Amino acid sequence: MLPSVIAVAEKLIQALENKVADLIGLSRDLNRENRQLKLRLAELQRERRELLERQRQAGEHINSTLDRLRKIEGGA
Repeated sequence: MLPSVIAVAEKLIQALENKVADLIGLSRDLNRENRQLKLRLAELQRERRELLERQRQAGEHINSTLDRLRKIEGGA
């Protein structure tokens, strides 16, 4: 009976080793994905800042154009 207990223990240890190996692989995958997501987030934040700046510049351009039109209308 002792050899069967050892065989069962060895199977359990092997199963545990396999699960640990799977978890290590999953951890690596998740770390890689996390790094990629952080890079993408930084890229999107930079793009958002650029778009907000372009929006601000467009608003200034529109306001200055409207001011010039009002001056033209007022002088006419």
